[in-house]
Amino acid sequence: MLNDVIGIDKIVGMPVLSRASGNKLGEVYDLYIDPAQGILMGTTIKAPNGKLGGIDYTNIYSFGKDAVMVNDESRITVLNDEWVEQHPHAKKHLIGTNVMTEAGNHLGEIGNIYVRLTSPPMVIYELRGSMWDSLVGRNTFIYAASAGAISSNAERIIVPNAVVSNAASSLNELVNHPVSTDNTAARRNTA
Repeated sequence: MLNDVIGIDKIVGMPVLSRASGNKLGEVYDLYIDPAQGILMGTTIKAPNGKLGGIDYTNIYSFGKDAVMVNDESRITVLNDEWVEQHPHAKKHLIGTNVMTEAGNHLGEIGNIYVRLTSPPMVIYELRGSMWDSLVGRNTFIYAASAGAISSNAERIIVPNAVVSNAASSLNELVNHPVSTDNTAARRNTA
């Protein structure tokens, strides 16, 4: 079911509210993900004073239609720009990244990113091969957990050759048909 899948464009810019106090803590700046394990690690928020903070996924209560609700505002970590630059963020670093198979075949570039809000929160890449493919709706969807390696500059993600047979032509097809990946059961490291 697609009810538990949300695109990053719907999350980025969303207000972040504390369940405990009702205070607005800021707005979602980006999603911090682990591109190799393919899971959402947390969100980066921009506070009203312009400073960046990090919220671990375990402190996020829900992603609603109108706001992201967090359990405890005291568990927000103040981040500096250097930290943000060095850790993979969905919109800032991964949109436009080329995805290649181990055999050296270009599958496309990441055109959009979705999060499946089940536990653990799985990340899905929408790959676009060319502008023409995008115009006629020929995109490919894969679970980010399929990634084997990501280059240090986030220009390339290498995936096993088997990803081609597990890819789907629509988000609905991918979500409703289980695919086997070696990393989907990987445990998440918290920062």
